[in-house]
Amino acid sequence: SRRGAANDGRRNAAGDDRLARTLNERRLFARYRERDDQAARDALVEQFLPLATRLARRYHRGNEPLEDLVQVASVGLLKAIDRFDPARGTAFSSFAVPTIAGELKRHYRDKGWAVRVPRDLQELALRVDRATDRLVHQLGRAPTVSEIADDLGVTIEQVLEAHEAAAAYRADSLDRPVSDGD
Repeated sequence: SRRGAANDGRRNAAGDDRLARTLNERRLFARYRERDDQAARDALVEQFLPLATRLARRYHRGNEPLEDLVQVASVGLLKAIDRFDPARGTAFSSFAVPTIAGELKRHYRDKGWAVRVPRDLQELALRVDRATDRLVHQLGRAPTVSEIADDLGVTIEQVLEAHEAAAAYRADSLDRPVSDGD
């Protein structure tokens, strides 16, 4: 039927376009790797910048300017281009997406805190929070600091320090009005 033939024609055209893009992408990577051709690298950036922008939009939250996230995603794209090995036979986008997403997650982890807190303490604060939630469900009550410490295999002091660090995630303004209860 005509409709089936038209669909096959569109599918073949789409497949041809995809094949042409893949071949062009491989040529650009070869030029960049073999000759350190910066024009090839620039062409790859231009080709995959929409992917980085889409990922930045996916990670966008109201408090962080989208332009900043696009910059972070662009850095991730550059790192992906520099690290990608076309000889492995995988598609670049399959390699780039986790690399760019990792940059965006790292950005939120490192820049999301109101006060600069060491990464290991940030991670402990998250572990304490998860353990607290889990223990509330298991025990049917709020766990003690000692129970959290035992669950995580850390000291009571480390749990207390993690609680203090978690308070640094969001800071109150010094100009905030003080209520009678504060």
